Amino acid sequence: MKNLVLTFLLLLNAHTLLFAQQKRSYYEINAGIARIYYDGYFPGVSFLIGQQKFIAPQTFLEYQVGLALPSIATAKVGIGYQGEGIGFSAGLRLFPTLLYGQTHFNLPNGQINISAEIAPIRFENLDFGPSFGADHIFTVGYQWNIGKSRKK
Repeated sequence: MKNLVLTFLLLLNAHTLLFAQQKRSYYEINAGIARIYYDGYFPGVSFLIGQQKFIAPQTFLEYQVGLALPSIATAKVGIGYQGEGIGFSAGLRLFPTLLYGQTHFNLPNGQINISAEIAPIRFENLDFGPSFGADHIFTVGYQWNIGKSRKK
């Protein structure tokens, strides 16, 4: 019985250590341009903190939250794939509400991102609506790792 408990504790500890290595925390800064329903194009910036939790060796769940202009706050969730030098993710920006697709290019301590987003529902008769008036958003950003993030 003692050996069974010891084996269970060792396996639990090994799983915890393995799971702890399967995430990547980061800061992200973005600049982009949005096509606004009622007013042409408008620039924007954001600063976020996020995390990728790897559910398989190259597949991750991703979430971010942060400050943005002009919307003040922003957050997004998604799923992605990370290859050797390039990765992809897709998901939902919660506010402003947009669907996104993103390409990641790895660097030694982070990655460069290129993102395209589209409003899933158009509210042309509203000044803002859930997408804050945006029809499309295109951004370029940089993520840098925080602490002992997952090795690439």
